[in-house]
Amino acid sequence: MSGPDKRGASGLLPVWIVWAVLAGASIAGFALAEGAATAPVAASAAVLLAAVKIHLIFGQYMEVRWHHQPLRTLLSLWLAVVTLILMAGYWSA
Repeated sequence: MSGPDKRGASGLLPVWIVWAVLAGASIAGFALAEGAATAPVAASAAVLLAAVKIHLIFGQYMEVRWHHQPLRTLLSLWLAVVTLILMAGYWSA
């Protein structure tokens, strides 16, 4: 038998863990942008990191991770399309 499950009744992680991951991702993004050798690499990293953070917020704070499959699919597709448009627009310029 394994240890106790750390997730709540809704299947979500505790808020403080998600907040810590989001804060760490923000700090990592800043460090990555400051340390990047070229602007395209820094911009791409920032856009991809933002997409990951938005996905986390959708799943944890908006609570669509465990419910509403059509809404979850729609939001994931929207996020993917917007991320691809931003990346394509930046790299084509």
